[in-house]
Amino acid sequence: MEGSVILYLRGMEFGEPQVYEEMVLFPVRSRLNPGPDYITLSEALEQRVLEVSEVSEHGSVPELKATNKGQKPTLMIDGEELKGAKQNRVLNTTIMVAPGTTVVIPVSCVEAHRWHGHTLSMGKSDHVMAHYLRTKKMEQVNRNLEQNRSFRANQQEIWADIDIMAYRLHVESPTSAMSDIYEARAKDLEDYLKGFSLVEGQKGLLVFIGGKPVGLEFISREEAFSRLYQKLLKSYVLEAVSLKYEKLMKRRMKKSADKENKQKNDADKRKPEAIPGMEQARTFVEEALSTREKRYPSIGMGYSCRYLGNKVVGAALEVDGSIPHLAFFAVENGNRSQKKNSPDENFPRLRIRRGYLFEKD
Repeated sequence: MEGSVILYLRGMEFGEPQVYEEMVLFPVRSRLNPGPDYITLSEALEQRVLEVSEVSEHGSVPELKATNKGQKPTLMIDGEELKGAKQNRVLNTTIMVAPGTTVVIPVSCVEAHRWHGHTLSMGKSDHVMAHYLRTKKMEQVNRNLEQNRSFRANQQEIWADIDIMAYRLHVESPTSAMSDIYEARAKDLEDYLKGFSLVEGQKGLLVFIGGKPVGLEFISREEAFSRLYQKLLKSYVLEAVSLKYEKLMKRRMKKSADKENKQKNDADKRKPEAIPGMEQARTFVEEALSTREKRYPSIGMGYSCRYLGNKVVGAALEVDGSIPHLAFFAVENGNRSQKKNSPDENFPRLRIRRGYLFEKD
């Protein structure tokens, strides 16, 4: 790794960990240059200075069009959802749209069974793509950039993984929409969200679940991070809730086990996880620092910096020497996107029959 991202990673200051059940969150502060005076996607849409729409009347699944009519750049972060038009989408990469410009933005669909709408315009959402899905998507985009110079992800895999997450969380959605999962599990999410609070000066978060590092997120401006905080936090909380439901399902599947095994499992469940400390937090940062960096012209302003390592995958937007946004996620065996699903999760893939949704003329 080289350049500005090193300075921002090394300049991070971690606050005292906040804990709820198996999830631990370290608040992140930074005194480094916040870069351009930008506003967030939600702000821009609320102020009606940013228009996001289908690229044409017919639309194209992996693309949307964004026009910034305001006086400040707009920051749109990787995984952030846009709702409406022909189907809901998420950003494939972090983008900063300069004032007075129009860009075509690379996106992925997170609503497999809809291709219609009363308008071509997209609206704001309170969601960022669930962390596990976002990790896999980031790996896919990183590899596509290496091979094809394209910010594309694997759309079929994303649809399949949304179905799997819905299955794990016992959620039915008529259009297989990611947003329906968030809404159906709002009460579970709320319980976790109450366990974490924004602290003064916070610009990021580092999350551990079950004692293992999950992801690091950083936004260069405190006011921007405060607007994105709940969105980002929910994307990690949904992972914790999903794992909780998955464990419950496995216990139910093993209910025929003998009493001795049940007692042993219950005893194991009661064993408290050690709370990660500053040493573990710094170890994750060092893993991020050990990754190799590749730089590509970003869509919009600046450069998209991409990272692939043995234990982490990451991306950052660099604009004029500053880092408005970076994210690093833990991966398994150097490539989490190759992780195989358990046999009971294979059936949702059979439901993905939407080839006609790819690019339309």
